[in-house]
Amino acid sequence: MKTFKLVSLNILEKSGEDLVSKDIGFFDALIIDREEVEGARWLIEAYIPKKYYDFFNQKLEGEQELVTQVRITKESNPKATILANVRAVNEIEDNMNVILIGNMVNREREQVEETLQDLIEAGYQGVSLLNKFKEKNQENLF
Repeated sequence: MKTFKLVSLNILEKSGEDLVSKDIGFFDALIIDREEVEGARWLIEAYIPKKYYDFFNQKLEGEQELVTQVRITKESNPKATILANVRAVNEIEDNMNVILIGNMVNREREQVEETLQDLIEAGYQGVSLLNKFKEKNQENLF
């Protein structure tokens, strides 16, 4: 198992035709990669204000899967997307904690397709498209 500190936690929700990101403010949070566990591998625990109690309790009772985005360790890291279910909601004095368990979504292919689409729309073709794509890929590695 590996444990990491979370620096941001967002829940993506559909609102009409739009996808809205709900920022979940927290006092402290961590994410655990439960490497030896089959199935749902990532555990997120966040100590948060009680104002989120109804939101997470409804998701727990409805067994609704959440699309979460987390930033691990430092703000400069890219967000990771995790499809998760609420496993526990606990009141702790004037605050609460929530436990989510889920799987990380591989967004690499989506990012490649998005980069190619942007370059094609910018007018790149043939060799210039290939060179610009390689250049963009190098930028994304750092």
